[in-house]
Amino acid sequence: MDAVQLFLVLLASSRYFLHPIDGAVRSEKPANEENRNNVPSSVAASVKDVLAQSGGNAMLPCRFSGPGIVTWIRRKDRQLLTLGTGTHAIDTRFVVVSNSPDWTLLIKNVKRDDAGLYECQIQTEPVQQRFIELRVTEAYSVIPGGPDLHVKQGSSLRLECQLIASTEAPSFIFWYREGRMINYDNEPGVRVEASKNGSILVVDKVKLSHDANYTCSPSNAKPACIMIHVIEEEEKPAAMHGGDRRNATSRASINVMLIFLTFLGIRASSRLCPRQTCAT
Repeated sequence: MDAVQLFLVLLASSRYFLHPIDGAVRSEKPANEENRNNVPSSVAASVKDVLAQSGGNAMLPCRFSGPGIVTWIRRKDRQLLTLGTGTHAIDTRFVVVSNSPDWTLLIKNVKRDDAGLYECQIQTEPVQQRFIELRVTEAYSVIPGGPDLHVKQGSSLRLECQLIASTEAPSFIFWYREGRMINYDNEPGVRVEASKNGSILVVDKVKLSHDANYTCSPSNAKPACIMIHVIEEEEKPAAMHGGDRRNATSRASINVMLIFLTFLGIRASSRLCPRQTCAT
């Protein structure tokens, strides 16, 4: 670092630490208690919210035109992140994307503890500030109809993998049957389609072999799974159509009871599809 850069760093640091904003007394609260209530009342209403998902990228906007040095500061620990176009923090995930009049702070590979208040400070007289509140979400996926779905043999099946709390599109979404990826199997009557909010697995005609545990696994979100139970199609004997009506009623009652027991989960425990442990 040359003498000029060192001077600029000291100047930015001294303005921030030696002159509390709007005459406010610096709080002695722990860093994790920092929030938008700590900003000047004159700008508290203008704090902007930015939502980013864990593992993705966050773009914190700051617009300023005119002479002056722009710095980004993380409020919870008073960490000077950037000075001008250079990264001052040891953590190189913080980068300024400068295209005047925008001085956007890019945070790569966002972590949960990145959440909090950030300040874009313009070194002018008087000092100008912009405040951004970063909120971090954990993206996950769901398959409506789960965790167990019963379908008849020969019917069609449509499983949709929906992304929840996602701020970025995934690079891919893989489908698995019993832990084996099936996106590129080219199985007749089975295909994967893209959707606006995820991916869809389509089975034109369900077979007994389709009775399995299915998992959708996005590249940037927690997976979801569902257990498909295929109900075997029974052939009706000719006597059923014109025979003893009591026998038909009895058989129907037995079928209803079997279906009811199936819905209660009287299956082998190894076949269950836990909501939170969808291993691929």
